[in-house]
Amino acid sequence: MDSTSASPGHAAAWSRLLETYCPRPADEQQGPPFLGCLIEAAGRNTTLGAMYPWVSMQQLSVSTGNRWEEWGHAPLPAMFARPDGYAVVGHDRRGEVVRLTTPDPASAAAFAASLVHSDGAVRPEGPPAWSSEVERVLREAGWHPGRAVDTTGWKQQLEQDGFRSHAAAEDFLRELGGLAVGHGGAGITRAREPFDLDPLLALGEADRFDEWSEEIGHRLFPVGELAGGLLGLDEDGELYVVDGWPARFGRMPQAMENLVLGVMPVRMPQPE
Repeated sequence: MDSTSASPGHAAAWSRLLETYCPRPADEQQGPPFLGCLIEAAGRNTTLGAMYPWVSMQQLSVSTGNRWEEWGHAPLPAMFARPDGYAVVGHDRRGEVVRLTTPDPASAAAFAASLVHSDGAVRPEGPPAWSSEVERVLREAGWHPGRAVDTTGWKQQLEQDGFRSHAAAEDFLRELGGLAVGHGGAGITRAREPFDLDPLLALGEADRFDEWSEEIGHRLFPVGELAGGLLGLDEDGELYVVDGWPARFGRMPQAMENLVLGVMPVRMPQPE
């Protein structure tokens, strides 16, 4: 750990991860050794070691804050440990998706660090909000800059069914409601799956949405369906898929990148 670039809080977070994922005997091991190697390399990197780390499903991510919930709020790079090597996915300064695969964990960490720009890895403001690939997929589904559909009918039917709307969901549906993306194929960390942004697919599920909202501490409003799971948006613009239990795609507009390009959502922790 580079102590010159990491505060005690950062250092403690990296140390806890290393303690959990370092190689151990088979009957004690918490995670595969290759993930521990990636964590060690990233923690020693000057740029990454100055941030807060967390792990989900062989994915190592970093955040400027110390709450894992902040994942997806900015396009910071994600690092993946796989049996055959390491992969890094992030955005360049133009907002385009860039990737690297390498057998060397230090190279993976260095590439990820190169994507954490001095401006906080913030992508250019203003339309288009997405990378060219995501914009292409959405345009083919019927989206265009300035799209604004009438959400009154959806809102009335859903509120009569027991849902409670909020501004973030209305903004989402005004721009994206009614789109259906039928593409599939390989994604970044999961298969790309078709999704339908029709909020009425959740009719009859108001009680379940209330239960999930209470458990995660945010009010979910339905915005569509993905591969049998319902899509919901909370009041902060976080996009979730719920198939038994909520998992987060991150905050819009980054969440749409993750949904379209096939990034595994992060499963919310269940109450003990």
